[in-house]
Amino acid sequence: MDCIFNELSANPVGTIAEACEVMTQFVQSVGAVQQFGLRQVRIPEEIGHNLFSLSLAPDYAVGAWLNDERVERDLKDRFRLIVANPPLLTHEEVEASTLFEQSVFCLAKPAGTPEAKGFGVAYLRNNMLLSLLTHSQWNTQQVQGWHWYLDETGQEQTAQVNVRHFATTNHLEQHISWIQQQQEEGLQRSGEVWDKRTEFFTHLVLCGDVQKQLKKVGMSNHLAQIIDRLRALDAFASRWKTGSFNVDQLNAETNLRVSGESNSTMSRFGAERRFKLPDGRREVFEKHVKTGDLRFHFYTDDKERKVYVGYIGPHLSTVTG
Repeated sequence: MDCIFNELSANPVGTIAEACEVMTQFVQSVGAVQQFGLRQVRIPEEIGHNLFSLSLAPDYAVGAWLNDERVERDLKDRFRLIVANPPLLTHEEVEASTLFEQSVFCLAKPAGTPEAKGFGVAYLRNNMLLSLLTHSQWNTQQVQGWHWYLDETGQEQTAQVNVRHFATTNHLEQHISWIQQQQEEGLQRSGEVWDKRTEFFTHLVLCGDVQKQLKKVGMSNHLAQIIDRLRALDAFASRWKTGSFNVDQLNAETNLRVSGESNSTMSRFGAERRFKLPDGRREVFEKHVKTGDLRFHFYTDDKERKVYVGYIGPHLSTVTG
């Protein structure tokens, strides 16, 4: 489950004290929803690229807040973790959606004053919208806006739509039952992923105990996270036509970060990384993708140019723990 940041809430408040309270609410809210399986906060790239210069109050930007000795270190560390790893919500990603391409979202009429892209993405993806509590407008568990779009006949339509929203932990409490429902549906989808694996991932072979592991992933609400990573690996594998599998090229062309294991780890724990191929052979699945607190290990057959995924779950034993 992703959470989409509301770029319209990124406005300064009146004082530094208010700014510090806004940041505290933000960090606490994200921390609370992470307990229910929040995957990441997607931040629009125009804000994300300049996040540390974002003004929180007059002459007080995010960077100043991070360097403010009056702010608790733990709070600042948790904020850095929130914004450090997730991929930014790029213009290309938004515009690539046919639905979004034919849509305009605003929080008030007339259309385009101003456009609410984060709101629109959250609506189309059925994600929650997250705001900085910089205005009373964001002190709500639901944000209402307008959707202008072209229907199947090319006629312009207008609809008033709602998006689940939170800016405080109190708002989040109103969504707990919905989040739990999403988790239950994720468990059901995990079975579908296995049953339709050859349809979903045409250039990957899922083997080993992945069927059982997918069920566990579905229960933990990390399924969407794994599907995204598998799709990225599958897309890269579809372009593998010659030579050996190139990890450096994979890392350069995708948002995956693939690495191997150290010699010391393989010497002590290499057996944990041996998984069975469909023909009964066992191979070492050393290459792995790190995704939050999960890993998936895969093996590449350079002769057949096939990619086998043999493990999806918590990180395996290493010499560093």
